[in-house]
Amino acid sequence: MSTPTPAPHTDAIERFLDLVLHTRDEHLGAQALAAAQTFFLDTVGVACAGRLAPKLNGMLSAAGHWGGPDGDAGISVWNTPHRTHAPAAALVNGYQCHALEYDCVYEPGVILPAAPIFSALMVQAERLAAAGRPATGRALLRAFTVAVEVSCTLGLASRSAMFFFRPGTTGVFSALAALACLSPLPREQLRHAFGIGYSQMGGSMQAHEEGSMMLAMQMGFAARNAVMAYDMAAAGITGPVEVLEGRYGFFHNYEHGHDLPMALAQIGAPWKVTQLSHKPFPSGRVTHGAIHTLRLLRAELGLDPGTVADDVRAITFHFPPLGRRLVGRPMVTNPTPNYARLCVPFVSATELLHGEVDPASFTPARLADPTIERLARKIEVLEREHPNPNAFYPQHLRLELADGRVIERDIPHAWGHPLLPLTAAEGEAKFRRCVQLARGDDEATRRSVDAVLAWLGDLPRATDGAPLLQFLRG
Repeated sequence: MSTPTPAPHTDAIERFLDLVLHTRDEHLGAQALAAAQTFFLDTVGVACAGRLAPKLNGMLSAAGHWGGPDGDAGISVWNTPHRTHAPAAALVNGYQCHALEYDCVYEPGVILPAAPIFSALMVQAERLAAAGRPATGRALLRAFTVAVEVSCTLGLASRSAMFFFRPGTTGVFSALAALACLSPLPREQLRHAFGIGYSQMGGSMQAHEEGSMMLAMQMGFAARNAVMAYDMAAAGITGPVEVLEGRYGFFHNYEHGHDLPMALAQIGAPWKVTQLSHKPFPSGRVTHGAIHTLRLLRAELGLDPGTVADDVRAITFHFPPLGRRLVGRPMVTNPTPNYARLCVPFVSATELLHGEVDPASFTPARLADPTIERLARKIEVLEREHPNPNAFYPQHLRLELADGRVIERDIPHAWGHPLLPLTAAEGEAKFRRCVQLARGDDEATRRSVDAVLAWLGDLPRATDGAPLLQFLRG
């Protein structure tokens, strides 16, 4: 009696398995490699600034209950001397990477890809280094690029407004892709790894609605779940395989409506890493057009920070529906940092009064500042129709001054977008500011920053990630 031939796997996840297993360095091209290097550097800086994450010490205390070191040395928890099991390290590090809302974004799919990818990637890099098989800089950049492609393609395919936190849900898949690019699994095991990762997926938008710490923590959950899924699959554990298009797959449970064929046809054409946007401000990406436009108007009109709270009668923004839902929340008295980062009135008032929005803008003194609150309560965000449920822009600003002048501006996109990118010098300045705020500005810190910037600048030729791992430990 002959053995029946297994039915072929047809779920679209197979296309992503191909991407992970068959992408080589030469497939990336110079533009993608340069972009990957740019946003890799940006993510390292944001990870360092994660030392300022709310309740980080509490997270470290909780993680201490989840087991001791992984192997002899354990995996590093960034910005601390602590080491712990790989899943717990991935969780805390992923949280740090998104806690300040400073990480890069893929606007067409509403994806912030870097936090779960980078956290999981560094776990695997540290494991490989401990085993005497350090990852090269090229391998890190290829894994980063492929992983970005996974989550951003899934976001691009989505045709509904977010109900689950898309960067966290797709982040499980992209973090897995990063792990598997650096340490490949056989195809069957990798297929099951994606199924195991999918089986752990979660992340309601309620955390975003309330400005809860769990919004950033969902990035950590995604990285942790990816590490656990990879390890289970490597040990022979199996999972579901129709994870995208099955009856209860991703595009039925977590997204409502998709155009997968269109998105799959665009994989690597161009690579999504070339379409990422920097976040020049540590706040929800949809706030950035407002902040930047007010910065330009402040200079153009000569608005005085000492009198602007009285000089402004009202500011009205019009955002597409998703933009208003994400960051159009009203000002409240003494908001939490998480709420304030996602509040256009707060960040707009902060920009007008202080001429900057950076991690220092969300300290207790600023959050409780009555002048910021008074000005912020004059600012509102209204909704304008848009056919794309995932659109951030265009936006519109109307500024009414007490002297009767009315100024209006269209906002087609924000600073940091590929059409209005940060320069290399501005990207480096952001990196230095991130480290300075978290670690100080003494001579030793400046020397370490100079050294890691030089190392990252030559990342494609690096043979060992040890300098990066050392820098992340702080």
